[in-house]
Amino acid sequence: MNRFLSFFVLLEIFTLPCYAIGQEKETIVHEAWSVHMESAGGWVAMDKGFYGKVKVKEVQGGPGISPIQEVVAAMKTGNIAFGNDYPENLIRAREKEGIDLVALSVDFQTSAMRIISWRPIKSAKDIKGDFGIWTGYDAKAKCAVGKGWEKQFTIQNQGADIKPWLAGTWPMASAMTYNELITAQREMKKMGKPFYTVDYKDLGIDWMDNVLFTTGEILKKYPDVVQAVVTGRYKGFQWALENPRETFDILAKINDGLNLAHEMDAVGPIKALMITPDSRKNGFGYILPKKWDNMAKDMFRGGLLEKMPDVKKSYTEKFPSGVFPK
Repeated sequence: MNRFLSFFVLLEIFTLPCYAIGQEKETIVHEAWSVHMESAGGWVAMDKGFYGKVKVKEVQGGPGISPIQEVVAAMKTGNIAFGNDYPENLIRAREKEGIDLVALSVDFQTSAMRIISWRPIKSAKDIKGDFGIWTGYDAKAKCAVGKGWEKQFTIQNQGADIKPWLAGTWPMASAMTYNELITAQREMKKMGKPFYTVDYKDLGIDWMDNVLFTTGEILKKYPDVVQAVVTGRYKGFQWALENPRETFDILAKINDGLNLAHEMDAVGPIKALMITPDSRKNGFGYILPKKWDNMAKDMFRGGLLEKMPDVKKSYTEKFPSGVFPK
């Protein structure tokens, strides 16, 4: 899941002419990962026509694929491109590579990422030893421990599953509440073994997950398309959360390897991430500036950024979804 890839190459690409004369522009949304319930909004929107007059092509992500890289490459070929990635990756791409990326909305206002451990973790000081984390998803752990984290734990590339952790090879691994945590709970129940789950929020790292983004150029040239994509995405999520079984059938048309029980188990955790008092007030996908500012401060203190960024340039509040939980 290496999404933060060789951005010095992307910056060179980004400086090339963006649109070919006479070429029809395709609107593409590059999702962070393969088809699953946590990305159902975009896939349902495409299936149900919630993008309106804008014809949108949803594209799956996967191991070694950077949505940021894909968006820049799609623009190079003359398309209107959007992506979904972690906000910390977006900020690092802006600050370290100068790529003009702008977040439009936030799928999950709090992080679904957890630490699963064979031993209690009461504070960041207890994060020690081998730690399974997906490549490109290590920012939270590094910031929780702070500068010098490498003296305390060693990152092991987790890949697509938690088998090394289940086998006891690693004392700690990473788990999303809607995916790996479900697997861990199911397996531990079979084995009759206890384990510990830690929320990064309890370690002082309260960030967002899965932001929809595009570039400053797209914002200026195609504001109506931007609004249609944002609104359509959250109409899709609204429908998916109300109709999970039918949503599974839509997703299974794209990925016939999906497991029904697993995807249905994911619905509750996703609802907990998306349907909150604030989303009922502000609508799905809303931008909370204070949270972006706090995240940037955490990244700076943790040594992930050389200087404090002008974080207000990393997002826009001009495209609210207008879609509310029912």
